[in-house]
Amino acid sequence: MTSKFKHLHDDRIGDGVYVAFEWIHVNGQNKLSRIYIGSKACGPMLQYDSDGKNKYTGESHNAFKNGCWTNCYSRGNFGKKYACGGNWSGHTNNLHPRLKLSPIIDKKHEMMLDDGNNVIPIPDGIKGDISVTDMDCSGSWSIWYSTAREAIDARLARIEIFESSLPMITKNHLIKNQTHQVIDAINDVIDAYNL
Repeated sequence: MTSKFKHLHDDRIGDGVYVAFEWIHVNGQNKLSRIYIGSKACGPMLQYDSDGKNKYTGESHNAFKNGCWTNCYSRGNFGKKYACGGNWSGHTNNLHPRLKLSPIIDKKHEMMLDDGNNVIPIPDGIKGDISVTDMDCSGSWSIWYSTAREAIDARLARIEIFESSLPMITKNHLIKNQTHQVIDAINDVIDAYNL
């Protein structure tokens, strides 16, 4: 992945499309850690993470040996840092029903007491409505994809952004600015660099 971008600096790489790199210093060498791709209209839109270990796919945790991509949904406060500025929300299960909402699983358990020597069931008279809720926290985990193409294809469309759980400031910003032209320009960069 690094070789595709060695000649580029943080800046414009397409029609209104910008890139920013995050490097880490490992054993005397600079190593690519993250890439951010955004547009002048929408701000940060895609994030690449070179560490593809234990990343959530929407269903399970996988290892992406060549790194992985996810979508970013900007709040519009990116200033002139079109690729990585400001605040954004992640691409998560609980963002929109199309992205596989994670259910809350309510399980009734027999409650037990430790009487010092043994574990015994709570007596029937006080058992009643006591239960434990197992919560699936994966709804808030970012969903990662093996390519930028897969990520951008899974991105919420404007109507889905309107229906989503994104903050209102993000909805207002992206419904106005995430046009077909912006997505086409991002796709042109993805195609040009085979991301």
